Amino acid sequence: MDKTRYHDLDALRAFAMLLGIILHGLLSFVPTPIWPVQDIDQSEFYMIPLMFIHGFRMSLFFLISGFFTMMIFQKRGTMNLLRHRTLRIILPFLIFGALIFPILNNMDAFVSSVEKIQETEYSPVIIPKYKVPEDLGGAARQGELKKIKTLLDEGADLNGKYDKGFTPLHWAATMNQVDAIKLLIDEGANVNLRDGYQSTPLLLAAFFGNAESVESLLKGGADPNLRNKDGALPVEAMQANRQITEWVARDILEIPVEWAKVTKGRKQVRELLIGEDSLAEKKQGWFVRNYFMFGQFCTHHLWFLYDLTYLTAGFLILAWFLKFIPNFGFGNWLAESPLRLLALIPVTYVAQFYMGSGEDGVFGPATAVFLKPDWVKLGYYGIFFGFGALCYLHKDFHRKVGHFWSLHFLSASLSFVVALFLIERKDAGWNYEWISLCSAIFVWLMIFGLIGLFRKFFNNESSKIRFVSDSAYWLYIAHLPLIQLIQFWVSDWSLPSLFKLIFICGITTMLLLVSYRFLIRYTLIGTMLNGKRYKTNATN
Repeated sequence: MDKTRYHDLDALRAFAMLLGIILHGLLSFVPTPIWPVQDIDQSEFYMIPLMFIHGFRMSLFFLISGFFTMMIFQKRGTMNLLRHRTLRIILPFLIFGALIFPILNNMDAFVSSVEKIQETEYSPVIIPKYKVPEDLGGAARQGELKKIKTLLDEGADLNGKYDKGFTPLHWAATMNQVDAIKLLIDEGANVNLRDGYQSTPLLLAAFFGNAESVESLLKGGADPNLRNKDGALPVEAMQANRQITEWVARDILEIPVEWAKVTKGRKQVRELLIGEDSLAEKKQGWFVRNYFMFGQFCTHHLWFLYDLTYLTAGFLILAWFLKFIPNFGFGNWLAESPLRLLALIPVTYVAQFYMGSGEDGVFGPATAVFLKPDWVKLGYYGIFFGFGALCYLHKDFHRKVGHFWSLHFLSASLSFVVALFLIERKDAGWNYEWISLCSAIFVWLMIFGLIGLFRKFFNNESSKIRFVSDSAYWLYIAHLPLIQLIQFWVSDWSLPSLFKLIFICGITTMLLLVSYRFLIRYTLIGTMLNGKRYKTNATN
């Protein structure tokens, strides 16, 4: 493979970036707590294209990144690779992160301040037909003291995990059953025991603004400095907005919630916790308000650059070790054999499964955006990064990978449909293991299919595709704040949602391409992102 420009991969990278704009454009049209802008016209239908794109897009980016990382390493050596990654990855992350993170972290506050967020239509009774289990957890949830005592006398596990993986004390704290909390503590309940998300009863009580429960738990020895899986303290968990709070209640815990009561209770809880040695007490300045979410530094969409830095470091360490290990031909087989999926799918399945992203019926990989490394997620994307690096070393990669691209697409679509069926049946009994397997099959088939498709139709040089490919990095960095502002602008328009989606994605793409052409490409910023570019008649 002697050619210096991979036109098909250029085109594929540009395509993946445009898919990212569509993916983020979709988020305002689906009921999700993670997105600050909520359109008045939402539909669960949009979850289908969203999950489809999410299922392979970032994995494809990491594979392409691994390919070009190996190319730079082979052609220029270790020091030049380090210099390249510092200038093109670390420096943009630091510079643009400093500018963009405050905008994204305050977008929710901005939207709320101009009162364009529509009132949710969800009933305070989230699941009217929900049947409380007839066990100790259910009794604690309902505050049935006599039943709690009876079940304990019969040998029920005081600190056992019940419905939703909660202990009885978790349920009592969540539902503000103060008398039940006192009884359970008196009986010897572990007040600092954590659930599957590493949340303590105190954190859950604080999250829902249950001030009386917080007070009882603190008196019982609850530690206010224990963090959950996201790194949040109880006092920081209360920063969750209405969307997130109602989502947790409605979709995860299946409990009623009244937002006005929650907000009032949280003020009282803050008074109880603010005297503790907590992060929130110390971090009320501008920096924390603008760069921290739930007590952690949030990287938003730039997590890709952050993770890529780790993977590059891992690549260099592994490359050094491999110098001392004989080549048994496995790499050659993995890159060129049509049976490569027999190795790739199982290892991807394991990583997918342990990410836990499908436990709530979500298809595709997890997205961790905090500065604290998620090693399982890094391992998952490392598989694609490593395969991409491996493929550069083998001449037959382009000829053999994705040769039957139409068959790959057909098989990928089938695995996606099966996953949707399993997700739809989650309440009737389903296995997350099978969704993880479908995700692992889907991502590789889609990637190989796209590689084959773009090799066949986009393998020749095109100035237009080259321009879009060069602009992809700028589009990636700058698109998120812009797309949220445009979503906010059109959120209350009385027009079909599909029209608004096309408008949002089209305007965002046009503005970013124009800004790249006239404001970025030939400037210091453009040089930092893509190297020096020179004006020619072809590009003008």
